Amino acid sequence: MSLKFALLGLVSIRPASGYDLKRSIERSIYYIWNATSPQIYSTLRKLRDEGFITTEYLPQEGKPDKQIHTITDRGHDALYKFVSEPIRSSITRDEVLLRIFLGNFTDDRIMREELRAYLERIVEDRTYLESVETRITAHPGDHLEARKYQLLSLRVRVAQYRAMEAELSLFLAAEGKDILGGAGSQ
Repeated sequence: MSLKFALLGLVSIRPASGYDLKRSIERSIYYIWNATSPQIYSTLRKLRDEGFITTEYLPQEGKPDKQIHTITDRGHDALYKFVSEPIRSSITRDEVLLRIFLGNFTDDRIMREELRAYLERIVEDRTYLESVETRITAHPGDHLEARKYQLLSLRVRVAQYRAMEAELSLFLAAEGKDILGGAGSQ
């Protein structure tokens, strides 16, 4: 359901094609919600069928017509209603945490290697997101007020990454120690 509202939100900022929306997701909200091209196009069809967007077909030479999607009043109403609902905890389906939870079913060396690799990816992602915030705040232009909630979502994700980095680093540093009691467990 959230992809529907992610796309409505992006289209409300600027009319866009499915390709443009995929690029926007990769550049702006991928750390919150990501989607494949087929998921995007399927959801756009449903949004059009529900009357939340309209589609204008722009002819292109040697290519299929480009479809530009624009939010309708009904789409704005649905987006407003979604954003205005009370914020609840999300239902989490996190494969990484499930694998960590079940880590005792594999070789400890393999699990630690996977955790180290995961920690490196988290550090890379956090560093990138921090650079995005730096770029936005260094050149705020006329849109900084409009971006305050976008920046908040970015900062929350950075804080989550920092917390994950801290926990993974502590765990990996505890090599050969009993992580539950701190005493050696050999």
